[in-house]
Amino acid sequence: MKTIYIKLPIHTIISFVFIIYLAIPPVRAGEVPRAGKPEYSFKLAAVAPEGTSWADTGAKFKKYVEENSGGRIRVTWYLGGIMGDEPDVIRKIHLGQLQGGGFTNVGLALMVPETQILLLPFLFNNPEEIDFIYQKMQIHFQRLFEEHGFVLAGWLEVGFNYWFTKNPIATPADFPSCRMWAWPGDQVNTEINQVLGFQNIPVPLIEVLTALQTGMVNSFYGPLYAILALQWYTHARYFIDLPFSYTPAGIAMDKKFMDGLPPELRRIILDGWNLYLPDLVKRIRQDNVKTYQSLKTKMKFTNLSPEDIQKIREKVYCINQKYVDQLYPSWLLSGILNSLAEYRSRK
Repeated sequence: MKTIYIKLPIHTIISFVFIIYLAIPPVRAGEVPRAGKPEYSFKLAAVAPEGTSWADTGAKFKKYVEENSGGRIRVTWYLGGIMGDEPDVIRKIHLGQLQGGGFTNVGLALMVPETQILLLPFLFNNPEEIDFIYQKMQIHFQRLFEEHGFVLAGWLEVGFNYWFTKNPIATPADFPSCRMWAWPGDQVNTEINQVLGFQNIPVPLIEVLTALQTGMVNSFYGPLYAILALQWYTHARYFIDLPFSYTPAGIAMDKKFMDGLPPELRRIILDGWNLYLPDLVKRIRQDNVKTYQSLKTKMKFTNLSPEDIQKIREKVYCINQKYVDQLYPSWLLSGILNSLAEYRSRK
């Protein structure tokens, strides 16, 4: 089938960086799919547009699954947001119209509210701690996804969040002057900004650029590579060099669909993600490191004093307990905090 490349609207391009890269599984040489009508239709959605290199990896995943299943599974990707935004995709999964997709922290939170624990302020200090928690707590997260009717195929990430402002920020006392973008559905980061005194301005993701252009919003937050790719940084002059929270992402699938597959076909799908998502995470992290260096040449970095940073940490620490039994259970919070303390004591 010939791939058709089209010029996409700006809102689709804007959506792309908050969606995960898709894994690139290899095609085994010499394998030929069995002829015959597919037994299973595996439909996935993402807002990633056609014509991009990472959308092309979705095509490679399709080829991998179809060839290794001997043609028994037909994979169809709906890209460019043609199935709607993440709430729409999740609704269509519940209706059986889709079987899975790639999701940001907002989509993950809609499926499994407990995943919002990963967004807590200053929870992680570095990527190594993130990897440790995913490994240590993976069985618990997998169970939570299953309880909500999904299968967690694997974790990705967008990166650590930073604040960007149009006006200079010398101390936290300047925060109230910032009309800070608030992403509807991102409950934890919105709470962080509110506690610190920012003026939260709720704006859908696809409308942020317009809000920045009109002055409705003069500040925003996000992972570095996302901010660079979105070109949002052109509407801010200052970058606060303080990673204050983390943005996860992941691939999730409908549990009913996965349970209905023969074991050997289920294994093909899961093995593809398990084998190649770790390499993809490394690429994402490398992109964020490169972006950090690039932004240093484009913007003025603001370094808050150690005393101000400590005050910020103390002020937002209350958020951890505020959402216990609202978004996540106390056993999950204590499990993550105790595991991090264990990890840090060894380091």
